[in-house]
Amino acid sequence: MREWREIHRQLVLMAVGDKRDQTSASESAQADEVSDARRFEVIHRALLSGLPTQVARRDDKGGYIGTRGRRWQLFPGSALVKAPPRWLFSAQVLDLSGRVYGMMNARVEPLWIEQQAAHLVKRSWSDPHWSRERGAVVAHEQVALLGLNLAERRLVRFDRHDPDQAHAIFLEQALATGEIDASLEFIAANRRLLEQAELVEVQQRRSGLIVPSAKRAGFFLGKLPLEVSSTAALARWYRQASASQRAAMFWSMGDLLETTRAGEGLFPSSLSLAGQDLPLVYRHTPGSEDDGLTIRVPLALLNALPGSRLEWLVPGLLQDKVTEMIRALPRQLRRNFVPAPEFARAFCEAEAPQDRPLAELLAQYLARVTGVRIAPEDFAGITLPAHLRIRIELVDGDGAMVAAGRELDVLRAQHAEAAREAFSARSATGIQRDHVQEFDFDEIPMSVPGAGGLAAYPALHDQGQSVSLSVFERADDAHDAHAKGVARLLRLALAGECKRAARRLPLQQSEALRWTALGDLQQLRMDIVEGALRTQLAGIDAAAIRSRAAFHRLREKMASTLFALAMERFHKVELIVAARSELAPWLDPPLLGYGRASYADLQEQLDLLLAPGFTADRVIGELAHYPRYLKGMRLRAERLRQDAARDQRRLLEVLPYWRRLLALRSQGRDDAAWWTLRWLVEEWRVSLFAQDLGTAQPVSVKRLQRALAAAENASSST
Repeated sequence: MREWREIHRQLVLMAVGDKRDQTSASESAQADEVSDARRFEVIHRALLSGLPTQVARRDDKGGYIGTRGRRWQLFPGSALVKAPPRWLFSAQVLDLSGRVYGMMNARVEPLWIEQQAAHLVKRSWSDPHWSRERGAVVAHEQVALLGLNLAERRLVRFDRHDPDQAHAIFLEQALATGEIDASLEFIAANRRLLEQAELVEVQQRRSGLIVPSAKRAGFFLGKLPLEVSSTAALARWYRQASASQRAAMFWSMGDLLETTRAGEGLFPSSLSLAGQDLPLVYRHTPGSEDDGLTIRVPLALLNALPGSRLEWLVPGLLQDKVTEMIRALPRQLRRNFVPAPEFARAFCEAEAPQDRPLAELLAQYLARVTGVRIAPEDFAGITLPAHLRIRIELVDGDGAMVAAGRELDVLRAQHAEAAREAFSARSATGIQRDHVQEFDFDEIPMSVPGAGGLAAYPALHDQGQSVSLSVFERADDAHDAHAKGVARLLRLALAGECKRAARRLPLQQSEALRWTALGDLQQLRMDIVEGALRTQLAGIDAAAIRSRAAFHRLREKMASTLFALAMERFHKVELIVAARSELAPWLDPPLLGYGRASYADLQEQLDLLLAPGFTADRVIGELAHYPRYLKGMRLRAERLRQDAARDQRRLLEVLPYWRRLLALRSQGRDDAAWWTLRWLVEEWRVSLFAQDLGTAQPVSVKRLQRALAAAENASSST
């Protein structure tokens, strides 16, 4: 053994030399570390040369996959078990009782495998393309050793593997597009000419005027050596090229455009809307946000824009839009209007742009010339390309863009207030007022002169704790706002009467405990009066109140009837409180876990029925049904204690509609379709669990399905 160790020491000294006496301790340690790493690599490269198939890559499950699809695990006794390497060399692979293990393992690098087994690896290349950053045609390389991938999607120079294809790609993706960074005269000149050609195409709004890049690449074919496929190679060739060779590299406009003719008057530079000439901008950049036609609109005119007129675009785009609308019709309708471009052309010749919906006039025209029944609704839901929908760009007084979009309704929803303020600032009416808390106007006129010669419509505008007198661009907007503004002033004027009516409600102290199940007593009083006030407001034409005398007459009339309406609502709520009190003892199961789903459903139903504020939110006719619903719940709970299985079967008939109802509610739904479904589900519960009480309306599975479909459709359209 001593002899063996001495021989080993002498061999090591011969391989790396013994310089410890010439270096410091730290330098010696570092040298030893480098030397060890070098020896490790040399030894294992040698082993890989002899055993190239004994390598494997770790998979996602912690095992290893080797060449030809073989799989094995690290032997549990291996020193690498605690930190398994990504790439593994196993000197021996053994199958021990059905489990395959790698023995005598070592970590290796895939590059070592690739280099030592170069005669066995297979290489393939994919996705060759021009890289402007690298200035060369590159591709993704894959290297595999007997089915084991050593490298995937490695980016390499493609001209070293297929010079001809690399040259063709260079011509089409670099020179034909100008996407190359080279300080050469013809590159800059060709790029400028291509921009001019694109401008001509945009102005004419005709895609396809510029010849395809493949055809532009053909211009350079044969003018460059095949080995030129990179920026550096092009620069070297250009420096040595003759004057005639250099001149041949420059484009002319005829090399880029198929034709340059355009119809006159089809693409105006401005559009006359709302008494103003609004500038138009054309872009031909498919996929970009500003592709197509853009109209620049001062913010002050946003609410005054005639939305229907914008649907007609400009004459040069109208025929394309109508063609797409016809082609998007359902097949049974579309087949009556073939060929679509001819019908579109005839429509555009017969109808001039106007402030009426395009779909309405198109449907009338098609029905008139073909006799086929078609309605504007048949065009609903059609999705048109972006360039066939006008883009509206809002600008402030300084011309800076405020917002942009293709949906006028969305822009109005987001910027209506700012637009109204801008319009008011430009309107020389002098009647605007803020923080108004009482109706002290002798008379509010229906209209006054506004900005840009437009009519302005004065109206009260609800601000929460007060109102403002503002001017609106549209009469219908003014009508709706004025109704809400008058309602706010009536609330402020009747605040004292509301408090007195709430105090006068005959809620006995002995009944207070039962009422607390619905919430705070004082809040319940105010909610009952609030419900009565809402009933009054719903029954008046608030938008017609435009004078001080009319307002005060209405205020006195409402004050005189407020308490009577509150008492009527109070009596309805009393019945609800009594029914809730009778139901309360039945809401707990007799045993822990008994009928868990049914009792949870009962509680969920009760929580929605008696949601906070229901005494104010629900109309008197709806409150009248509450005692019957609560009694039905009590009868169900009594029968539930006798037969939970029967209740469960009936619950399964309710749950599909109930769950969908709650899902729509969680989306913020509160429209008529949702409430129709909501009360129909309550009646369905009564018919299933307390049929002897009777229902307020016919109810069946078909009616529920129709109501649910209507609610779903209303949800998708909002």
